[in-house]
Amino acid sequence: MCGIAGFIQSIDSPAQSIESITDSLAHRGPDGCGYWHGTSERWQVALGHRRLSIIDLAGGAQPMSRNDFILTFNGEIYNYRSLRTKMAAHGASFTTSSDTEVLLEQFIRSGTAGLLELNGMFAFAAWNRVTQTLTLARDRAGIKPLYYSPLADGGLVFASELSALLKHDRVARSIDQDALASFFFRDYVPPGSTILKSVFKLAPGHFITWQQGKLSPATAYWKLVPARQTSDASPEECEAELDRMLHGAVEAQMVADVPVGVFLSGGIDSSLVAALAQPKTGTRLSTFSIGFEDPDFDESHFARVVAEHIGSNHIEERVSEKTLLAELDHALDCLDEPMGDPSILPTYLVSRLAARHVKVVLGGDGGDELWAGYPTYKAHKAANHLARIPSIFRRSVINPLVAALPVRHGYQSLEWKLKRLFLRWEDQPLRRHQHWMSASSIADLRQLGGEVSVPWHDSPMHLQAGESHDRLNGILAYDFATYLSGSVLSKVDRASMRNSLEVRPPLLHNELIDYAFSLPSSLKLRGRESKWLLKRVAQKYLPSAIVHRRKKGFAIPLARWIAGPLQQRLNSILKNSPVWDWQMLNRETFAQWVNHHQLGHRDASKPLWSLIVLDHWARKCVA
Repeated sequence: MCGIAGFIQSIDSPAQSIESITDSLAHRGPDGCGYWHGTSERWQVALGHRRLSIIDLAGGAQPMSRNDFILTFNGEIYNYRSLRTKMAAHGASFTTSSDTEVLLEQFIRSGTAGLLELNGMFAFAAWNRVTQTLTLARDRAGIKPLYYSPLADGGLVFASELSALLKHDRVARSIDQDALASFFFRDYVPPGSTILKSVFKLAPGHFITWQQGKLSPATAYWKLVPARQTSDASPEECEAELDRMLHGAVEAQMVADVPVGVFLSGGIDSSLVAALAQPKTGTRLSTFSIGFEDPDFDESHFARVVAEHIGSNHIEERVSEKTLLAELDHALDCLDEPMGDPSILPTYLVSRLAARHVKVVLGGDGGDELWAGYPTYKAHKAANHLARIPSIFRRSVINPLVAALPVRHGYQSLEWKLKRLFLRWEDQPLRRHQHWMSASSIADLRQLGGEVSVPWHDSPMHLQAGESHDRLNGILAYDFATYLSGSVLSKVDRASMRNSLEVRPPLLHNELIDYAFSLPSSLKLRGRESKWLLKRVAQKYLPSAIVHRRKKGFAIPLARWIAGPLQQRLNSILKNSPVWDWQMLNRETFAQWVNHHQLGHRDASKPLWSLIVLDHWARKCVA
């Protein structure tokens, strides 16, 4: 697990330091660094690498060269041993036992056509000295990040983090107004774009190529197509197959030359991963969790129940509200691009805790998007009945009654759910889903300032979500392509790598992704039971109280903080912040939201938190 960076620029361009760009990623790879420089008649090329040593600790240094190819790579290829055996049978020889060398040989032999054979999490850049071609590629789930920016002279800059990219002094820093609206609407900027006009995120499952000043469009090497028909297999057969695949995924992702632990929240996803990992360690597995003083947000009891059940060495840190607030800026420092999910704070803390003991942990990310774990998916079932209510009755009678419900600051209270259900209603199902999941309502978005258009995202780049005959599977596929990589995985990557910790998500193993989306949604959400098939497997390994308990997110008491401890910070931002210099946001609107939230007239915690995140990022990266 590492950080990568590089650039290609005209031979006549002012000198740039690949060392300074790469070294800004030192937290992603504190164990080593490497640089490669090359020139041609027209171009200067530089590649950089920071290494967190996980496999082949002595070998595997990067950038790695073979024949006329140079590779800088971030991630893990879980099936590298089987690929190595296959290539060796066709005459390949290897000088290290690293997955990096296997990836390099795979690319030399097969180019981008070989990407489909890779099972892992990765972002890499490969330079071909003969054809003068650079290829950038990213794993199909978007676990590892990759940013790039075309240069005015026809060159290109790339890096694992946006902040590293900005170390190149010819990358423009103009804010993209549409991306800014998208950030306030959904907490993040979807894959493809970034908050800056001149910088792009390579979308999951895509690659691009640069050759002699020309950059290709991003091309999908893998597409996700949700199931279009009912599975012929019985539920019992599906359960057995899923059980087998889960064991295989956990075992494959535990391959490392350093100890491996598990994040354990006490939810079904991380608990199942921990239960399957424990017997494969040969010793007591280390599990890690964070506990909170506020019982409305604390899950530590469930984590302890699971740890005792599986016999792990459980390491827990219990934090007070004072500690959480004191660590806030350290957590926000992780964010090289604005992301509004407040669970970055506990994710940062549990990553820091785990990094004191291990270099690698397994996590439970992906379970909700593959197996229908979010409460929103249940709401879509209710929507089938609500759609029959005449719209005039809903707007004139139901909506005013729901809007008058009191504001409560507990975790996803009934009042909060009703307001989201009715006041964010959209007739089109995929748009309704986006509005339900959004951080800010469309009404709020239109008050932000400027000519803001609603950032609907109806055509994800590498799937056919809207084409599925199984509507829920289509929505799951949409979340997989957008929310999972844009928010969930980005948050975990930044929080963990800031602490030089590698996090692997077994539930996003290639085989499991393909299998989950080959099944009808009736095996995922059955009646009011979410993750139905996954729970059938989980009950073999976990206590029933864990498998069937109510879902609770990795949250903090944000609404209460906005009205209390963060009030002074918001007032300071309203007086002076670089975000107002962009002239894209209405300062008076935010001032009204602060006042209304503090008076208890509405819950404006999410857009106000997004303002705090944006202000912190702007001061650090673009001010």
